[in-house]
Amino acid sequence: MKTLLTVSAMTALIVATPALSADPIRPMPIPVVPVVDSSSIWDGFYAGLNVGYGWGTWSADTGAVVDTYDIEGWLGGAQVGYNFANGGMVFGVEADIQAADISGTFSNANIGDAEFGIQSFGTVRARIGADAGSFMPYITGGLAYGSLHFKLTDPAGAVVNDESQWAWGWTVGAGIEAMLADNISVKGEYLYIDLGTPTFAAGFDGSANAHTARLGVNFHF
Repeated sequence: MKTLLTVSAMTALIVATPALSADPIRPMPIPVVPVVDSSSIWDGFYAGLNVGYGWGTWSADTGAVVDTYDIEGWLGGAQVGYNFANGGMVFGVEADIQAADISGTFSNANIGDAEFGIQSFGTVRARIGADAGSFMPYITGGLAYGSLHFKLTDPAGAVVNDESQWAWGWTVGAGIEAMLADNISVKGEYLYIDLGTPTFAAGFDGSANAHTARLGVNFHF
């Protein structure tokens, strides 16, 4: 009887072993960690066009008297830059070049008639903005340069002086940019530009500064 029970138990064990071994060892599930995209739509290079209006003052210093005159006019040009986003902020650098006719005139019975103003200018600026998704308000500032023109005609109608001088100065401003599509944004920007005091051959120091307001479009790469 004991022998029969022993044989039966061994038989049951042999029959059950393949079934147990057929059951695979199930690995523990590996948790899936979501990948967070830390990139920003503002990262990278861009280039674009702009148009705007400028107004300011021109100070004519003849050595005997300093007179200040209003200047104003249109401007338009192109810009190129690079943005780097980090921690909710956008850091960048931008350079632009503008054709301009921000000018004025004066007439004096003893000196004659004069035309003067800013005929072109450009800037190289740092930009710091807030990454607000599709919007980026920013402040900006840096180097400014430009070509100042001065023409003087005496009371008899003869041209006494007609020349342009390159001037160097500084600029500061602010703006807001909005992303319209994956690679196209528009911006509104204000800049104050001070172009120093170059000396013209006629003895006039033509100090010029201007406020500029412009709209632009940028294409991002």
